[in-house]
Order: sequence, then C-alpha cells, then structure tokens
Amino acid sequence: MSEPLLEPRFHVHTRHAVIRVELGLTAYLAEPRFWALEGAQRALDLMLALPTADLFRYYTTSVMTEWRELGPRTLKSLRDGLTSRALMLEWPRHHFFFRLADEPNCPSVGFSYTEIDPRRATRAAVLELTLPRGHPAEDLQALAVAVADLGPLYSLVGGHVARWNVLHPKLAFNQFYLWAQRYLGIDIQDAEELAPRAPLALPGSNWLTYLGEPLTRPLEVDLAALRRSALKPGLECLPVRSGLLLRAGAHPTMGDLNHFAYPEAYAEVARLLEPHFVKPMPEFWGSFTDEKRTDAWLRRLAGAEDWSA
Repeated sequence: MSEPLLEPRFHVHTRHAVIRVELGLTAYLAEPRFWALEGAQRALDLMLALPTADLFRYYTTSVMTEWRELGPRTLKSLRDGLTSRALMLEWPRHHFFFRLADEPNCPSVGFSYTEIDPRRATRAAVLELTLPRGHPAEDLQALAVAVADLGPLYSLVGGHVARWNVLHPKLAFNQFYLWAQRYLGIDIQDAEELAPRAPLALPGSNWLTYLGEPLTRPLEVDLAALRRSALKPGLECLPVRSGLLLRAGAHPTMGDLNHFAYPEAYAEVARLLEPHFVKPMPEFWGSFTDEKRTDAWLRRLAGAEDWSA
C-alpha cells in the first residue's frame, strides 16, 4: 500500500511553509568537541554526496539574522569553515548553529547542526538531516549507520518526520496534533527542548532508533540483553560500530490508522525501549499543551490506548 501524500501546510498570510512530512533523522551528539572539530563537517559531506545536494538553495548560521542564497562557490567555503579547527578554536562555539536547506526554516532537504561547549552545558549537540519523502529510504538508513559510526551519539531517531517552522511553532504543532491522531508512524522532535535531556534518556523511537554507549551507561542498559530482546519478527539490529541501531520493518511507514496500517514493528521497538524514554516529556506547543497530551503521544506505540483515548 502506498503512503498517503500529506501536503505541507502554509501560513495563510506569508505563504511560508509551517510544517511538512519528509524523511529525516535527528541525532543527539555526545562528546561535542569531536563533532565541532571534525564530526559535523564529515556529516555534511555525507549529505553533499547525495543527489539531493543540488537542491540546497539557502544557508544561515547563528551569527546571521537571515537566510542567504548559496552562491556558486559559497558551499565549499561554508563546508571548509564548519569545523572549529578552521578558526583555530580549541573548544566548540556554544550554541553556534549552521543550516542548509532548499527552503528556509521548513526544509524538504536540509542539514542542521547545533554546537555545544561541554564546559558550559551538559546538553547534547544536535544534528538533523532531511530528505524528500519520495527519496529512497535506503539512503536514510545509510545516513543513520554512517552517522552512528562517525562518532559518539547518545541517540538517533529516524523515519517519517515532521519538520516544522520555528517561526510558527503553535500553528505547526496544532497541525501535527491533528495528523498524529491518524498517523502513528510520524515522528516530531523539538530538539531545543530535548537536547538537555538526551544525555540521560531516549527522545522516542521510530523506523530507525539508535541507543549509543554514552547513553547506555547512565541508563545501566545491558546491550547484549537488549539485542536478544529485539529478536522479534520485523525487527532488525543493523550493524554499527558500537551501541544498538534498531530498524522496525524493511521500510518506513506512516502507520495510517484509517487504512488499518497499524505499525506493529514500530510498536515492538517502542515497548522494548519505553522504560528509557524521557520522563516527563517537555510539553509540545499548541494543542499538545492545551490538552496535556505530549506524554501520551510519546508513548502512543508502547500503549496506544493512552493516545487514542
């Protein structure tokens, strides 16, 4: 059965995209100094090696007040300057971010990296990669494996994701609240809120879910026992250098309840990992806050009756 086509939602006045569903992953990065010195640049190279790199049109950073169009030689200079080593910096730039996109603020193709100085905060650095929904899911899986092997991660969640416009969070999450009643397989990450919690808990699960060794230690997780527990129909442990990367089914699904497409493999992963989820979940915007339903949404697959009630 083909997946439904969810059209992006646009702001009625500005016509800017507010929220859209694409393929993507969010990785919460441990040892931020490694990612600042070389990891982020190498992750960008993974995205630039894909055909979708030709779709990048805009960029911005934390030292800019607007998005700018990419010039013919801009991308190379941005790539070369992404590593803090290029600036002769010994430590990461706290809360520095760099973003590439086909569309500002709400991309269908995107690279987003947020840097953290570990001397100033214990939160995770964050990497978000986005591909168009029609893109082969195998490339998303390959990205997840490559990122997991690049350097230390607390966790990674990937599959069908909602990318939302930070300028219109309430509108975006109100729409996602409606979608989420029907599509259990679509994930959304509020990385700014979850990054401080990522060193101690999982931000959820999806088609691809990675649990890294920097997180297994505080959680006191026995990875060998977890791998044995994951030997269930539809689940696969993908080969990575360290940690555990689970894949729920051969392909990602939106889990469309209207077509009786309950994502059972997703639910198996969620039930397996739910004891390690963030508790309590920081409230999402809009209807999630109004209805106090963010925790129920996070556990929709571990106990769907709590979400659908």
